[in-house]
Amino acid sequence: MKKIQGLLVFLPIAVCSNAQLNIYSAFTIQDSLKKEADIVIREEYIRLSIKDKNTAKYEVHKVFTVMNEQAKDALYIGWMSDKFNMLDDAEIKIFDAMGNKKNTITKKEMNVYNYGEGLVPDGKVTSFHINAPAYPITVEINYTTKFKGIFNLPSYRLASPWRSVQHSVFEIEVPVELGIRYKLMNTDHEPQIKQDGNKDIYRWELQNIKAYKLEKHCGPPDSYLSQVLVAPNKFQLDEYEGDMTSWKNYGIWINDLYAKVSGVTEEKKQFYRDMVKNAATDKEKAAILYNYLQNNMRYVSIQLGIGGWRPFPASFVDDKKYGDCKALSNYLKSTLEAVGIRSNLLIIYRDYEAKMVDEKFPINDFNHVILCIPQVRDTIWLECTSTTLPFATLDETTLNRKAVMITNEGGVLVNTPPGNYKTNTQTVSTVIEVSEEGGAKVKTGYSVSGEEREQLLNRYHDLKDDEKRKFFITHQEWKQPDNFDISNSKGKANPYQLSATMDYEKIYSFNAGSKLFFEPRLYPLFDEEIPEYEKRIRDYYFTCPYQLIDTTVYKFPAGFSLENIPKNKSVELPFAHYTSNYSWDVTAGTLTAITLLQIKERIVKASDYAKLLDFKKQVMADMNEKIVIKKQ
Repeated sequence: MKKIQGLLVFLPIAVCSNAQLNIYSAFTIQDSLKKEADIVIREEYIRLSIKDKNTAKYEVHKVFTVMNEQAKDALYIGWMSDKFNMLDDAEIKIFDAMGNKKNTITKKEMNVYNYGEGLVPDGKVTSFHINAPAYPITVEINYTTKFKGIFNLPSYRLASPWRSVQHSVFEIEVPVELGIRYKLMNTDHEPQIKQDGNKDIYRWELQNIKAYKLEKHCGPPDSYLSQVLVAPNKFQLDEYEGDMTSWKNYGIWINDLYAKVSGVTEEKKQFYRDMVKNAATDKEKAAILYNYLQNNMRYVSIQLGIGGWRPFPASFVDDKKYGDCKALSNYLKSTLEAVGIRSNLLIIYRDYEAKMVDEKFPINDFNHVILCIPQVRDTIWLECTSTTLPFATLDETTLNRKAVMITNEGGVLVNTPPGNYKTNTQTVSTVIEVSEEGGAKVKTGYSVSGEEREQLLNRYHDLKDDEKRKFFITHQEWKQPDNFDISNSKGKANPYQLSATMDYEKIYSFNAGSKLFFEPRLYPLFDEEIPEYEKRIRDYYFTCPYQLIDTTVYKFPAGFSLENIPKNKSVELPFAHYTSNYSWDVTAGTLTAITLLQIKERIVKASDYAKLLDFKKQVMADMNEKIVIKKQ
């Protein structure tokens, strides 16, 4: 299975401290801080000053050295602002390896553009891309952000991979009566706390923190980044005051936001009742309304209201036929209520790498809203932004994690369903008719469900024919054909069907005299990156659990005989399974290879990594076997 995703890098939304004389020259960095470091934080002073539950200021002075091109993304610097989180001032200074200042960029010289299609109040992105003529290069950033409301407070990173820290300070100043809460993630570095009048001051200080390597496929950053999370007790956004000391209170605040935007008119209620009048069960009614949502409403990533948390009214979505995740979820909730079905909103973090949610540390660390319909046996989970997911299905970006379910009594932490490899199934059937000259006509059919189906629908389905052929060969890594035709399901079928016919002037890999050597399959079954490590420290994460079933049939003409066939293979582990079986029909001149690959668990414990690596080696060895046919 392959994950296709993009990356956008922004700094958090930062005032000079006492600069050391040598922090701009890369040649003054200690050797111990250079080891494994792509970035070295030379000097950092961050101060979060909270005045009250509606006002705060965030000031940052930061000098860092980018050691090589591996860290070039750090030279894309940007801040996102809205009416609750406003960039007040910013300045960037650039120094060469010797520490000579080459340029200064003020806020006025940076790029600024609106986001959210102009519908986010004061929604702007301020950014600048630093061109590096050579490495190392040192950058100084000074910026200040003003918060109108302390619903979201910035975190502080202590240690992270490929990044060393020469000196860093993080301070929080907060009124004693208001207070803040903090959570240490992957660290035991407690702050110094002192009282200054009616204010508490929290201070973390770091010196000479070495960089460390990060193994590939280590899962969510929350599992390895050393950081401090910060959350308010009381907060306010616009006229909405809230309490975040419990998930219940968090949910009460969300309920207040949605109270004025839920529900549809009586006329529309009757419209939805008529739509489902022939449905026998609530589940059938919900499926009809979900199908209507998918076919008539459009997802638009925009934010209105208080910091993007209050959605469009359901009536707005009903009229305009679009909305963001919370608006579409709120709309479907309202239509379900119109036909007598109770549902609940869920606040969740959507990504392949889930955030860790602590029952004892309520914090607003979410980016998405979905819906659920509680049932006596099985809860129905609904992703309201997707036009492709089947009814009652979540994808890998929201499965197997904690979310806050919003009830009439407030918020409750719940778990979304776990992923299952049988849900993500790819079945491939291929017939290869070999010609007397060693070419072939190939017919293959794919049937896919789950994550691979979503990839094909979102990345392949609407392409032009030439682009589809290119995508298929690149994505599935097939042996390049000489001629190629492809077709697929007309709609959003589940499973999604794809078929191809391909011509090859030469289908065998190589020959030795009259012996021809053929691949068991024309594409790689297993191409996961599982590097060798002397000792794996962290757990290994697949994109998702899945299974692949392949049947490949070679049909040979008269005069071709079997010389050698690979031995049947079976590898069984608790988290993975592989079998391949080969059979030769002398009368028909056909060779059939049937293979099953199952990645049963997404996460493989570090203690089992040696077994996983051995699994891959055995699978790859079998994949590299050759079928040997003798031509008379």
